[in-house]
Amino acid sequence: MLASNRSASIWGGFLLAALGAAFCAWAAIAPSESLCVSTGCSLYSNLTIWGLPLWWYGTGAFSLLALFCIFGKQGAARGFAWLMLAADTALLALMALTAPCAACLVVAALIAGAFVAIPGEPRRDRQQRISILLLVWGGLFFANGAALATERMGTWNLTGPENAPVTLYFSPSCPACRQAITALAGAAPDTVAYRPVAENDDDILAIEQMRRAIEQGASVADALRKAVETPEAPAMSLYEQARLRWKLLRNKARVLSTGADRLPVMLMAGMPRLPFGHGADGTATTAPASSQPARPAAPQQGPSTPVQGQAGKPAPAPTGQDTPLPFLTNDFAGCGQTPSSNATCN
Repeated sequence: MLASNRSASIWGGFLLAALGAAFCAWAAIAPSESLCVSTGCSLYSNLTIWGLPLWWYGTGAFSLLALFCIFGKQGAARGFAWLMLAADTALLALMALTAPCAACLVVAALIAGAFVAIPGEPRRDRQQRISILLLVWGGLFFANGAALATERMGTWNLTGPENAPVTLYFSPSCPACRQAITALAGAAPDTVAYRPVAENDDDILAIEQMRRAIEQGASVADALRKAVETPEAPAMSLYEQARLRWKLLRNKARVLSTGADRLPVMLMAGMPRLPFGHGADGTATTAPASSQPARPAAPQQGPSTPVQGQAGKPAPAPTGQDTPLPFLTNDFAGCGQTPSSNATCN
């Protein structure tokens, strides 16, 4: 039982400290998949200090705070909660500069709740310092929460799987984007995810026209060609317009987060299997003579890196022009990626 006659005022702090200790202990022993709902969770899951994960430090800190509350050490509990809040403020600043961690924000909320629940000494100078710390903590917590919400909203694919090894951000009014889509026209269906970005109001109508054409079975290249050559003004309600604009805004925000300032932007995860290159002994190998000839591809313009394909060795690009973007297959190698024959990285 709580031993002090002032114990009733710190019951809330004790309950929050006990909850925080339980949560940190669970996070320390639970599979990482149950916690990693954001980039920061994966980033900090293996972070250790002197070989011990941060979650165990959190378990110990919350447990000590709970003991202070149990024995009625209100001043010690308040001071220790202040130290925990200061340390958490530093962690929130680190996350604000890198990536937000959803589980860490839960712990942060428990620390701040315990700090507020445990009353402090009525000293004006101390209260002023504490208020400044809590204000800084609140600003960093809000910034991380906003970043986490933005990340969890994700992006919108016009077509293609979410986990496609190649992602292309494009705009219908961008000539280089149209060339890139033409070059990717023969790619395997599960290889490329197409994410549109609107540069103007006409792009919004063109993207909606493309979306309806794709729903009717047209390919991305054919839908884009039709939207450019014979533009239409699809009838859209205010709700449909707002919903489409919101999706396109999320895509544009993701493009800007990569640091790119022009389109198209191509992101690639893994490396496509090549029919030529170097063998295990370092000797050069070539594709068999019966391999399929290279498919013609329009030159790519923009900051993206050309990707080598599996349909034969592409012809060298003429001097002064961008390297053409060859045919892609769905045979991508990467750490733990399919197909199962691919070696995984240790």
